[in-house]
Amino acid sequence: MTVRVNGQPIDIDKYAQFHAGRFAQTLDLVRRHGGGRVIEVGGHPWAMTARLIEEPGVEVAATVSAEEVTAWSDELPVTSRAYEITTGGGASASFPNYSANIERTLFSVGETVDMVLACEIIEHVTRSPHIMLLNINSWLNPGGLVIITTPNSAQLNNPFRVRPRMAAYRPSVYSRHNYTFTMDGLTDLVETCGFEIVEANYWAPYAREGGSNLYRSLYNLGPRYLKDKFAQTICVVARKIEDRQSASRLPRCYAPDAGWERIDGAEAIGDPAAVDIH
Repeated sequence: MTVRVNGQPIDIDKYAQFHAGRFAQTLDLVRRHGGGRVIEVGGHPWAMTARLIEEPGVEVAATVSAEEVTAWSDELPVTSRAYEITTGGGASASFPNYSANIERTLFSVGETVDMVLACEIIEHVTRSPHIMLLNINSWLNPGGLVIITTPNSAQLNNPFRVRPRMAAYRPSVYSRHNYTFTMDGLTDLVETCGFEIVEANYWAPYAREGGSNLYRSLYNLGPRYLKDKFAQTICVVARKIEDRQSASRLPRCYAPDAGWERIDGAEAIGDPAAVDIH
């Protein structure tokens, strides 16, 4: 499968096939919650973007995907460039793509929308995911929704594995998973940024092989404990309930150190006994 981005062909076949199950479950959520005008965070390699373009009732208002990712990226300039994407099925859409460091800079996208998708993004953030969520808050209409998916940190791993599942080090710090969340840790973080939780779902969208198929059988039994331990992905849908320019308190997954930006009461933070890592 190939998409054309500003006239340039990009082969997304391998990525789209691997993530097909997650894409399907995400689009089901988008449909159930009404679609509308949508911003997608982290559009590259544009596989999910292509699905959104082809989805009835959805209009892609903008994407936010850094065009410049240096080895030690920190403060990138906020730039906007017109994108035109044509899907393999022939559908096309034009919208601005904003390039910025989403966890470092608060910035406007020129409008507010009904829904923001941040799928498989938050695990790549290195320092301040609350700033990413404050950005998303500012882009949403009152009552608008954010959909977040990310790998499940609480899942049990194969005890017989003799090599890491993925390389630990990459040429860019944003290419790797820098932190993975439990469900409780993710929902707590989201709630500090002006949202209320609408849904908190466990998913198992990826194929398993060999003995690890037992994990899927255990996941399918149903109790939350088993889903928590055998789900591959966690998904949170949250509704914007207030405008926020700072987190309401220190998220539980943050170390209680001085120096945090845009967190209410940060000046009083610093008691090591207060830490509650999830």
